[in-house]
Amino acid sequence: MTQNLVTDTDGRLIIDVRGPRFGAAITSTVLGVALIVQGPVGVGLVAWQWLAFAIATFAGLAWSPYGRLFRWVKRRFDLGPPPATEPEGPPRFAQLCGFIVASVALVLFAVGATTAGWIAVGVVLTLSLLLALTGICIGCELYLVGQRLASRRGGDA
Repeated sequence: MTQNLVTDTDGRLIIDVRGPRFGAAITSTVLGVALIVQGPVGVGLVAWQWLAFAIATFAGLAWSPYGRLFRWVKRRFDLGPPPATEPEGPPRFAQLCGFIVASVALVLFAVGATTAGWIAVGVVLTLSLLLALTGICIGCELYLVGQRLASRRGGDA
């Protein structure tokens, strides 16, 4: 499947801008159901989403379960070329943010702080819905702010 991946001149992965919104829609569904059902099934769904975030964060978006599903849907329904592309870095950082907050939620569940755990899940759900519905990715924006701050520091040296 990796033969269909595109890189820029520096070898960085370039992705279809529709992919992160597709993944956010699935994430929103998974976490929305988890928040509704709660209990062991809800925690299991949060654990599944944690795993999806982990794969996307540490292996890359090319290996993300939702990214792979998006590429399959794109081919199956012949969605055509992307309207635009973007570097993998910002969305991958957003996955890291989701991974961290989902980790916090799972730890909170493990220590019995279930209300706090569900609040953490609600935060990730809200940010995923924002991306899915509007295309605004807060994690991506944080990545870009970090890049600008790092380049300013590098310029002062």
